[in-house]
Amino acid sequence: MLDAHSLKIFATVAENLSFTRAAETLFLTQSAVSHQVASLERQLDTQLFERRGRSVELTGPGRVLLDRARKVFAAIDEAAEAVKQASQPGLGRLRIGASPTACQYLVPESLREFRESFPLYSLAITPGDSPIVGERVAEGSIDLGIMIRPDSRDRGGRLQYHDLFEDELGFLVSPLHPWARAGKVDRRTMVDQRMVLYSRGSATYRAVERYFLKMKTPLRDPIELGSMEAIKELVKLGLGISVIAKWVARPELSQRSLIWLPLPGQKVRRRWAIAVATGKSLSLAEQTFVGLCRSAAANLMIDG
Repeated sequence: MLDAHSLKIFATVAENLSFTRAAETLFLTQSAVSHQVASLERQLDTQLFERRGRSVELTGPGRVLLDRARKVFAAIDEAAEAVKQASQPGLGRLRIGASPTACQYLVPESLREFRESFPLYSLAITPGDSPIVGERVAEGSIDLGIMIRPDSRDRGGRLQYHDLFEDELGFLVSPLHPWARAGKVDRRTMVDQRMVLYSRGSATYRAVERYFLKMKTPLRDPIELGSMEAIKELVKLGLGISVIAKWVARPELSQRSLIWLPLPGQKVRRRWAIAVATGKSLSLAEQTFVGLCRSAAANLMIDG
């Protein structure tokens, strides 16, 4: 019968792809780690790693076991939390994943009010783009993920969603840009624009990329940044234009230090939601946080 200790050692090697780094992380000798993994392979009668000199790679069975091991660890954590909450009502833990943009504009207000209702809860915030957040929710390392819903169903239907709001993307330009002076986008000059976009691995970048393909205007060497604040500053300096939602630049738009213009052609909308693992029943604390996020989102979208 598999035990959690052996699974933990295996998972640490798998995540580091190194017996040496795993041993350092676990404060064990490398020989002890190697022995445990070898024992596990004998027990399962299969090879979990391909050993190539000093480097290792997961085999197919190894990848399956890592996926299952993560779910086991999540279940153990949930069991421990359930016992704590039963013995000390009001005490608990909430692990939240959110895109950097949501962390900056949506999460703070929700957490402030959540803390007032659940002062004994420990809170952990993990920033990450939507695809990464979705993966972490599915594997159980975070409880709730604030993210952009994918256009297609995730593989295996591992996630379910609590909708928050819908927004629309548009061009963000400097007030001195010709489009700003004209009050509209000139499609003929779209191909000449230097784009400043949010990071390539994000759901937003993918949506923008699809839009430009439909417009038959290829993206040419865009500047990629992981910070909306940095993107806005570059646009203010006239070093490029961007594609973002209005609410992200509300202060700048009200001051007219930046101008937002609708995308010509097909609208590009995003659906924001809180993702949870399929089949998960929300605790009272989690239900409260979802409700607070919906209230914060409603305030965010006013004139946004």
